[in-house]
Amino acid sequence: MVEARAGAIAAADPRVRIGTRARVLLALAAATALTPPASAQELLFRASGDKDFAAEVAKGDAQPNFQSGMAIVPDGAHGSAMRWPDDGYLAWSAPGNMLAQRGTLSFFWRAREPLGEAPFVIFRAGFADHSSWDMAFLRIDYNGHGFDAFVTDANLSRVRVSWRMDALPAPDAWHHIAFGWDETQGVRLFVDGKLVAKDTTRADLDAGLDQFGLAARVLSPHQVQSRYNFTRGSDFDEVRVYDQLLAADAVAQLAAGAEPAAKAPAPLDRAAWLHRFGWARGAPPLLAAQATSIRKVEFADAKDLKEWMWKGVDGIAETTWPGVYNRSRLPGRSDYFDLPDWNVYVDGGKAYTLRIPANEAFNRVEIRGAAYGDLAWSADGDSFASLAKRPKGVVRSVDDLASRTSGVLRFTNSEQEQPIQEIWAYNITEGAEPKGTYKLAYTVDAGAAADLAGLRDLNRFIAGRYPADERATVIALPAGARSAAPAAGSAAATGAAVRSGSEAPIVHVLIPSGFGSADPGKPIARAWNYGWENSHDGLDGIALDIPALKATPDASGRIALNIRVKDPIWPGRDMIDVSISVKPGQARTLWLDLRDRILTNDNLYLTIASAAPDFDAQSLDGMNVRLVFKAREAAKAEHVADRFNQVKDNWAFLVEEHTASQREGLYRRLYADIGDLLRVDPDHVEGRRYWADIGYAPEKMPAATIAPAPAGCPNGRGISCRTSAASANS
Repeated sequence: MVEARAGAIAAADPRVRIGTRARVLLALAAATALTPPASAQELLFRASGDKDFAAEVAKGDAQPNFQSGMAIVPDGAHGSAMRWPDDGYLAWSAPGNMLAQRGTLSFFWRAREPLGEAPFVIFRAGFADHSSWDMAFLRIDYNGHGFDAFVTDANLSRVRVSWRMDALPAPDAWHHIAFGWDETQGVRLFVDGKLVAKDTTRADLDAGLDQFGLAARVLSPHQVQSRYNFTRGSDFDEVRVYDQLLAADAVAQLAAGAEPAAKAPAPLDRAAWLHRFGWARGAPPLLAAQATSIRKVEFADAKDLKEWMWKGVDGIAETTWPGVYNRSRLPGRSDYFDLPDWNVYVDGGKAYTLRIPANEAFNRVEIRGAAYGDLAWSADGDSFASLAKRPKGVVRSVDDLASRTSGVLRFTNSEQEQPIQEIWAYNITEGAEPKGTYKLAYTVDAGAAADLAGLRDLNRFIAGRYPADERATVIALPAGARSAAPAAGSAAATGAAVRSGSEAPIVHVLIPSGFGSADPGKPIARAWNYGWENSHDGLDGIALDIPALKATPDASGRIALNIRVKDPIWPGRDMIDVSISVKPGQARTLWLDLRDRILTNDNLYLTIASAAPDFDAQSLDGMNVRLVFKAREAAKAEHVADRFNQVKDNWAFLVEEHTASQREGLYRRLYADIGDLLRVDPDHVEGRRYWADIGYAPEKMPAATIAPAPAGCPNGRGISCRTSAASANS
């Protein structure tokens, strides 16, 4: 562990609180900040069902997240097995136990009851968030004559395979089923150790997952259930999840009850990496000035026809505009399970209308998602002029535009239903960060292990969300507090090679909110701390002094970077997601003018990814990070407005489900958002009304004064009332 110990701290600048004369001595354990690549396929999860429903192997949570009606039976394929009753369910948390980008799910299955022509769900895995009701990332079904299996890409389409059996399985026969997926290789379905179906379609599978397991109707972050016509259980044994798409011989070994032989992972697919960030089409615009300001412009409204549609601008890539259609035209979505449309008009998905706030200038629009068509702008919302054309096949685009102020943006879809995951408007100008009420200054130390006790939750999130080759993590320490020597065992200390060619060029930068958290059994820290815990002022933005990079540029001489700053209370949501380029050897200062936040005591976290193949944690060593604060009252407006929009958007999706468990991720996020709203503005009347509904506490509903009915309207209703009111107004 890393433990900060205070020496004498003399602050030259009280606004920064730690100056150049300050020094903090760091005790560093034998750990490295650079995550080594996986040496072979890894077993992430194994639940045998021999004793109970807890997993014997789990890189995430081992205990089930939800369980109802399940039983252990002695006659499994290998030892005991798990019996899923028709109306029961069993769900395990996905983070750490299953990856969206690639993997293999393996289990033994017994029908238990005779099979007929009616299809039913065998296994599900759900997205961490989505715009579809069932939020199904992965599903394996009995389809009435065999098996279906699919994964859903980030743009709503599904890579799906189907297999017809010559003879239906006997109800008491055990069969081995394995389904593997990889965003660069497609999907493969195996039955009894044999490959029966495959699809080599490449897909964008970079997403967060929520839960997986046995739930016939829905398994999602808002609901887990087997009800209505979705009531058909069966028996399971030896549920396993691997971090890679296994080869046919490895699956055959699993079907025979053996552990598959280890094989080294494939090198990073550079084409897929560049495509994910839009760099396959070239690097984004260059930071030409020494200091550049990027202001995030929050949309004042977002609509599809007359429907308020915040999912495309909420900072969460897994949610989209539009939602999902019944009998969708997108590949792989037409299903034998007929679910109603969710959040979508029959004419929805054709145009997305976004209102720019009054007096807000913008000169860049970035879009993530598969939608292709025309981006236009209107000063008055009536007469639109085209700004940019988005071609088919692009997943990330950057368009620098002539500066405009206010007005309305409209994206017109060339293909209805193709989604926008996220659309951002920015105002990019030359300029440095403001003075602020005070600043906190940090420096990235690539030699220090980022495993402070207080950072445990963020490290757990990173390990659960990203594959092993995308987890390089560094810590930003107070300025003047960098380690005197690299951590024992680190690449810098041992001279070992940092990269093997399989690691992705992305770095997670963690900034502790304070240094008071500590693990047990360590020396006591002296009287020192540094951070924003219980800060009265609000965060205005973050300044980054990007060092002179030595990484390899592209053919145009540029190093493409993508920078995302995460919401402190929900790291699955980005407060800013912006693309830039720098030249090798050119240091640049970037002022990220975020939406104002009055911070909780949670830590800050940002990611920096690059197109350069040799970009790594050492590339950011010495990068200065400054948090600039402003007066609380000045920061309050944006904080309150954003949190209330997030509450409205989330509760609109959840209200029908009556979700009330914080083991459900969507309700947990809603609970955090409204808590943060009422923390900053406890007198927010609409927020209090929402909480009375969300918290199932009608006694907390703010009192409302009802105006008396106009004269002649004893019941306050009817034509005579409207006539009287109209007469009075006239």
